[in-house]
Amino acid sequence: MVVLPRTVSKSEAVSPSDTSTQASSEWCQQLSEKAQKSSWRIQYKDIQIEKELCRTLKSTMHLGFWKGTEVAVKTLLMAEGHASGDSLEALPASVAEELLHEIDVLSCIRHPNLVLFVGACLDATHSIACITEYMPGGDLEAFYIAKRATHQAIWRPHLKQVLQWATAVARGMLFLHTREVPLIHRDLKPLNLLLTKHLDLKIADLGISRVLAAGKGDGIYAMSGGVGSLRYMAPEVARHHYYNEKVDIYAFALILYFMSSGRQPFHHIGTDPEKVLDLYAKGEEPRPLLAECPRKLQGLLAAAWAADAAKRPGAASMLASLEALESEVQPSCLCSQM
Repeated sequence: MVVLPRTVSKSEAVSPSDTSTQASSEWCQQLSEKAQKSSWRIQYKDIQIEKELCRTLKSTMHLGFWKGTEVAVKTLLMAEGHASGDSLEALPASVAEELLHEIDVLSCIRHPNLVLFVGACLDATHSIACITEYMPGGDLEAFYIAKRATHQAIWRPHLKQVLQWATAVARGMLFLHTREVPLIHRDLKPLNLLLTKHLDLKIADLGISRVLAAGKGDGIYAMSGGVGSLRYMAPEVARHHYYNEKVDIYAFALILYFMSSGRQPFHHIGTDPEKVLDLYAKGEEPRPLLAECPRKLQGLLAAAWAADAAKRPGAASMLASLEALESEVQPSCLCSQM
């Protein structure tokens, strides 16, 4: 398998130049033409912004309304010294390209366990905006934090709920990994798993995903290391080694640990995820504490976060195992735990 051309990753970002800014503008124009042909281009005047939902170092998410429907509106944080209404040229090129990449990918895929793409605002004279369905349940990490605050203790849902969430992630991941043009998410974590008002779970944020094309090779790709969130980063990524879709399997194992234990992975090592990366750099293989998870999950977790990526199960195998476990666990009223 070979790598298709893609956006510049965070780790490869360079200072903006005339060439890269022009490339971003041209990409934006190409996407705008594609959006018009496919009828997903959205005009700014049709969006009513209500309130800010959250922000990261690079983007802001707002609740908005589009033609009577609640939507999430993701825009880029402007470069220091520029107003929020500034044009594409005011942004670092790599930051703009990341959102353009996400829009490009989302516009081509549909799956029940991925947050639904609605459209995008691609007027180069304004900030780029990616419009998706609004997920009123928020992200999974914030959900656990709120529950922990309410219960004043480590909180975890019933195993049945954990398995329902886990199978949703596995289905979405299987879809991404087995498309005709496979896609690696590269930043799976609770913050990028969103909940509907009925607490159904969907995968979000494909900004640093990587598109691959089928072809000859051993399935190991030369991709930029150090991308993604530190706590959920696979060892081979942290070490800047070649890697493949099994980095998502590793991250999924840590997510499953988080779901079932109610604790952050590697909490026993410390609150700074850099400490885990330091251990990786020394050749060590730290892992979360299996004893803190239900016994039914321990074998699957140990396999999914194996040091040898080739020994980790694929998404299809993970899904089959989780569905088998889900059928074994007796239904329970989850109301008192949610």
